[in-house]
Amino acid sequence: MDFTIRIAGVNIGVNSIYNEVYTLCHDYITNSAPDIIVSVSSGDIAHERMINLHESHIEGNVFVDYPDSYLETLAVYRKIAELMLDYDTFLMHDAVVAVKDSAWLFTAPSGMGKTTHIRLWLDNIPESFVVNGDKPLIHIGHDITVYGTPWAGKEGMQKNIGVKLCGIVILERGIVNHIEPVSFSWVLPTLIGQSFRPNSKKELEKSLKLIKELGRRIPFYRLQCNMLPEAALTAYKKLCGDIG
Repeated sequence: MDFTIRIAGVNIGVNSIYNEVYTLCHDYITNSAPDIIVSVSSGDIAHERMINLHESHIEGNVFVDYPDSYLETLAVYRKIAELMLDYDTFLMHDAVVAVKDSAWLFTAPSGMGKTTHIRLWLDNIPESFVVNGDKPLIHIGHDITVYGTPWAGKEGMQKNIGVKLCGIVILERGIVNHIEPVSFSWVLPTLIGQSFRPNSKKELEKSLKLIKELGRRIPFYRLQCNMLPEAALTAYKKLCGDIG
């Protein structure tokens, strides 16, 4: 089926085989003419299945043979992520929480507790909300803006909105809650590991260029937290204070 979605200020036409992509993207549907178009083939779906099999072996997880309709949603977003680089926008595998008009991105390896931590914000920080709980897009423009997307993990926490990104936080488990500034060079390996890495050299160079620009313009932090309510309060007090 054919439809158009608007993400990160770009109208994206989607030609899909199954309805699951349309259902996933229902909050982002627009009647505007597309700026770019993505189409998915059965070969693209087979490629996503091979990626899933490979990652399962690397991570030591049991391989789950997802249906083609679900794998198509991954193939669509992979193609979108590649094309969005032309709009100075890139994908990261992280969680973003915001308060009013300021957002912070929390990054860590899978299983470290990103979702648990941002839920602490929702429960303890007034006016907080999740921009995206899994795969947001970051646009490097006059401001650095992080956008919600339909691809938001199994919890589905997302909002069709763009919010100014005010910092990136490396999340670690700890007994005592503590947050401190860190250098871009210290956080760079994590950022590269958590960002979408395209196959072509040209696109990969563009992605790295955007990450370096990100590092030049926003602050970075290391948060050690015990996943109790005080962890969110400790983080928010420091992050909010640094933006005045």
